[in-house]
Amino acid sequence: MTFASPIKNMVTHAKKTPLSITSVVLIATVALLPACSTVSVNKQASAKTITAQRGNIVTSKKLSSDTASALLSAGLNEQACMQQFDLCLTQLTDSILNEHYRPALAIFAELHYAKARQLSDSQDCRNALSRPPLDPYYANAPLEDAEAKAQQENTNRCLTGYQERLFDAIKTSYTYLFYDSLVHDFDGADQEKNRSPTQSRIPNDTDIQTQDIYNAASNDVITQLYRSTNDSDKLMGGTKVDYLPTSVSNLTNSSQAAIANYSPLKGKPTDQVKVMKIQVDDYDLGIYLPNENNYLQNAHKQTSALADLVSTYELRLSGLNSISKRPGLGISLVASLDDRYTTTIRQLLVSSLSGRLANEQDEDSSKPSSRIYPTGHLLLTGLIQPSGDSVLDVLSSRKLDIHLYNPYQNESVNILNNDYPLAANFSAGYGLWLSENQLDGVGYLNLITRQPEARLPKLFMLEPYDPNKRVLIMLHGLASSPATWVNLTNDILNDDKLRDNYQVWQIFYPTNLPILENRYQIQQLINSTYEQTDPKGQNRASKNSVIISHSMGAIIARMMLSDENLVDDLDRLDEQNVLSGSEKRKIRDALKASFGEDQLKERFELKALPQVDTAVFLSAPFRGTDYADRWFTRALRRIVYLPVGLVKTVTDNLATIATQGDLAQNPLGALYLQNGASQLSDKSSFIQLTKDIAINDRITYHSIIANNDADITKGLAQMQPAGAKIDLSQAVEDTEDEIVSTSSSSDNSTLPAQPLVAAVTVDEDISQALTERLSDGIVPYTSAHLDGAASETIINGGHSIQTNPQTILTLRRILHKQLQE
Repeated sequence: MTFASPIKNMVTHAKKTPLSITSVVLIATVALLPACSTVSVNKQASAKTITAQRGNIVTSKKLSSDTASALLSAGLNEQACMQQFDLCLTQLTDSILNEHYRPALAIFAELHYAKARQLSDSQDCRNALSRPPLDPYYANAPLEDAEAKAQQENTNRCLTGYQERLFDAIKTSYTYLFYDSLVHDFDGADQEKNRSPTQSRIPNDTDIQTQDIYNAASNDVITQLYRSTNDSDKLMGGTKVDYLPTSVSNLTNSSQAAIANYSPLKGKPTDQVKVMKIQVDDYDLGIYLPNENNYLQNAHKQTSALADLVSTYELRLSGLNSISKRPGLGISLVASLDDRYTTTIRQLLVSSLSGRLANEQDEDSSKPSSRIYPTGHLLLTGLIQPSGDSVLDVLSSRKLDIHLYNPYQNESVNILNNDYPLAANFSAGYGLWLSENQLDGVGYLNLITRQPEARLPKLFMLEPYDPNKRVLIMLHGLASSPATWVNLTNDILNDDKLRDNYQVWQIFYPTNLPILENRYQIQQLINSTYEQTDPKGQNRASKNSVIISHSMGAIIARMMLSDENLVDDLDRLDEQNVLSGSEKRKIRDALKASFGEDQLKERFELKALPQVDTAVFLSAPFRGTDYADRWFTRALRRIVYLPVGLVKTVTDNLATIATQGDLAQNPLGALYLQNGASQLSDKSSFIQLTKDIAINDRITYHSIIANNDADITKGLAQMQPAGAKIDLSQAVEDTEDEIVSTSSSSDNSTLPAQPLVAAVTVDEDISQALTERLSDGIVPYTSAHLDGAASETIINGGHSIQTNPQTILTLRRILHKQLQE
């Protein structure tokens, strides 16, 4: 025996040191107790306990503690259970003696999903994804007929089991989640006793785990169905698809409908339209899409109602300051339309050689309507509902409806007469758009590459047009792109109030064009978009719009909010008499010949956008900057080219002079024969012409101005302490000069003496001594300041303050205030 030697030693020792019989018994008992114990208690981190308690087959690839315990209580081994699954379910059912069936549903849902995952990973099911043999003479040669037939039978059996388990996981988890609304009709059920009250606001761990299973199984079904209907990488076998017709007879203009998002069927956009029927073995699945043209435009093509569907479960979005989500039921999906516009560096380089972008060859890019791009990434929230009004009906149902909702329009869904919130990931479509369009690189190359034709401005809608949301227009600056607004846009998507009331339009324009031409083209583009989305101008979206603009974009935005006639000021530009009268006439005649009287008038006579009533200018060089005349920026300006096509548009016989730069040196010619970067100089004729233009009185405007000297910002905050915001975005290293002791404190701790100031809202005039020193390093305060602004905020930072958290917070406050007015 194991304990013979110790006990023998004790007895031998007792001869030398007498012990009582009682003492010997006690010692033996103490020695034997640990060997008989089966439970031990050890301490562990609370995080491990919570992880183990909340984990399940979806999150940790292991069964939850409740399901594992149920198997152990029934004397079932997990691996054996997976091998003989149906028998396992029967024995587990017999072992559950509790008359309350709801916890059992959660256990069965997890087991069904665990079996589905095991099958999907098995070789038999994976054979459905394998490619045909490449070479009949080597190891991957085709199988013999008998072997191939047997393999196909095994594969079909596996796929059928996989699909069956997924559907069962959905039905059992659905019944668990919504059982209090279902009639309990199983044998022996006590209706009154088993009917649960309305779910508590605080879900338990099992609720969360079961919702994860419902979502994960639904995600697998929806994404696999898409692959199956498109005959690629499919795990759903035996699918038969029937596309249902969707009427578009009431659409008189398809391009207008695509932009305006008119409903092709009668009813509301929140209605669901059945577009497909899919048969998977003996299951009938109905596919429903939102009653909106953007979502239905692929459905009537009889090719695919689910275009390039991607689940956010399979996406990892990086580069965003936060992910905008709404918790709730369902799977967040993104459908990417086949005809969406994309712009890449490769396309731009090809265009420099060939003259046109590949996807612009068949369109007249001079028309603004051809440069309005509805969102190519549609957000969806998928939800699967089994048919049936009772527990047994749902569990035995062979009919499921797959509803795909527009999360912007549908915030909740009604299931069995109860409303539940719908899940959404509002960053997913925006993130995909940014990732597949190399906007930053294209923005820089647009500036410095010599292009045969002008790349005219484009307008991108970041969500389907909504007639009930105000429009937020964003204009980037020099050598930039819409990617500069990534943090601001994402924060707006993350703000429920702003997301529900604003839709974002972003302008992408080539910053090498003369600014007057860019203003004209951009305003035409914006006007065309309003006209096509709302011809009568009656929608909420056609009123109270906001323009947010940075740097060069702010100069363009101010011109679009003014009613001044610049033609009246042209003569004063040539006070130096550099040109003779005949030369002036030659330039004017060339401009008139190129554009025509009316077009020339439209370029110099400004008209404020009637839809806009609020503007925010960021780091705006309204009076120019001497930074554009420093030696390194002058060198850079030499490689910024005007599009050759634009020069020829102005005048063929002056093209050679213009490209050499001689004509661009005179005040009048510089307005159209000088690139946008050069026109930002405080000495340019463009700045002299536009620096004092007035903004329409009905428009409220705000200035956000950067200052790159922290000491000056601190001094400004001391003068106006009520508007100061302390910078806690990063820790500051304490030094002896920067800290003071808190002598009144018993622990003799230290605090920063003068914390950094992040922003100051200016409520009164700043002294001239400060204004002359305020600058972001590129644009001085005296150039960015505008009299009459509703608010002026000084941000501690450099010129690119559009990414600064304090800037974004200030912009959000302005937008919230606009909604209240």
